[in-house]
Amino acid sequence: MTAIHLSALTLQSNDPARLAGFYRRALGLPLQATRHGTVQEHFEGILGGVHFAVLRAHARLGGPIVPVFRVADLEAATAALRAGGVEIVLKPLDLGEGKRVAAFADPDGNVVRLFSSAGG
Repeated sequence: MTAIHLSALTLQSNDPARLAGFYRRALGLPLQATRHGTVQEHFEGILGGVHFAVLRAHARLGGPIVPVFRVADLEAATAALRAGGVEIVLKPLDLGEGKRVAAFADPDGNVVRLFSSAGG
């Protein structure tokens, strides 16, 4: 399995609106409130081709900062990781709109997400 590119960075917060406002003011990030597919309400924007999102903190999501790597085949990627002894902490999950996500823990316990979409 080879990651295609860094697809997103997500931040987890107990107050996503406050944190999104901070990043809008401090760095000019284009974060807007949104809800789509099965994803909870959150704030997101694109910066330099990378999706940047602020989500409500939840243990299952990892954090506080989670890198998200795009892969061509999510099932094959998670199977390869599992075969290599890597803990899959979120089985492949359908987000709607042809998007899917899974997550694994690195040796230090950091959560890393993998992402694929039907549109490439």
